[in-house]
Amino acid sequence: QDLHGLRGVIPTELPDVRLGGEAAADSATLAEAAAEAVEALTPRYAKRRKRLTRRATQLFREKSTRGVQFLVKSGVIPTPVRPSDVASFLRSAVVVGLDKPSIGQYLGEAGKAPVAHKSPHPWERDWFHADCLRSYCDTFHFGGQPLLDCLRMFLAAFRLPGEAQQIDRILQAFAESCGRCCAEAHGGRLGLFSPDVKKASDAAYLLSFSIIMLNTDLHNENIRPDRKMTAEDFVRNNRDYGRDITDEGMELPREYLEGIYESIRTNQIRT
Repeated sequence: QDLHGLRGVIPTELPDVRLGGEAAADSATLAEAAAEAVEALTPRYAKRRKRLTRRATQLFREKSTRGVQFLVKSGVIPTPVRPSDVASFLRSAVVVGLDKPSIGQYLGEAGKAPVAHKSPHPWERDWFHADCLRSYCDTFHFGGQPLLDCLRMFLAAFRLPGEAQQIDRILQAFAESCGRCCAEAHGGRLGLFSPDVKKASDAAYLLSFSIIMLNTDLHNENIRPDRKMTAEDFVRNNRDYGRDITDEGMELPREYLEGIYESIRTNQIRT
């Protein structure tokens, strides 16, 4: 943008008035913020930030905590560090070389529980990992889209880790985020899930997990054709999850599930 357009919007200097105490400190902070805002629009700043982010991705691949620590020390991420800041880094740093397996590994980690006389970095803690995963899911625009499309979009951004607990943790967060706003959500275009938020989240989780299993089954060359899951198998496994999840009279329609099966059969989910 043309910096001349900022004249009159962001002051280049404070008015010549005498202030004291907290007022002077607040004014100094405003001046620093104004200077940073102007600098952030310069090509030189963008180039420097990109260079620092690229270095952070290299460190992150080696060890995630080193990458985040570098982002903080270099000022790319402000302090105190927020889970949403790390989530934004995980989403945007792919373009500068952050590999998908590293993203999935961090998202799937449980983090460190509190231990007496030990003070790990905030971004290593269990609560931080949980909040970061939720924030990461919220960076996607799931609203009004079918769950299958949401899942394709989500899994295209990273690679699922290999451990079952990590996969479960990631899919739970995805289901909570997607289940309340996708087309299948209560009030959505399809309206197939229960109006109960917990039931809708559980249904989204089970269906997502089943879709991933179907994707692996249909496109794994090591599984014999006669042993692969059929459309009837998929429908039977997902039509009714029981009254703890599926409300009476709201079983998933056969046509809907058959459509998912056919979509996965002809268009593999790739990560």
